[in-house]
Amino acid sequence: IGRSYHLYLIGRPLDSIQKELEAFIKVMTQLKQDMSKSYLTILLTAVKKLRGIDVEAYDKIMESTLASATSAGNLDLSACVNLCKLEVFVFFQQYGEALDLVRKAGD
Repeated sequence: IGRSYHLYLIGRPLDSIQKELEAFIKVMTQLKQDMSKSYLTILLTAVKKLRGIDVEAYDKIMESTLASATSAGNLDLSACVNLCKLEVFVFFQQYGEALDLVRKAGD
């Protein structure tokens, strides 16, 4: 998981990150590593949004993952969703939405 996120942060081309994430998700599915798969899916969803792919699915996936994480009390997963959403808002210069997200997320 860390490797994929680091590649994302250092500016590796999004198409190569997407391919790697899709491969990792397949492996995590086979190994039944649901939590790792969830983190990778969040990052993949953000990468696709930045590439203009599956834009409509982005909000649905992020909100359902956030709702699941919140109901399970999984603060790490909630933080991951919010961080990716924040990065996407800032990338698209949607500063008002970014600020609202930070206020809504709270601690």
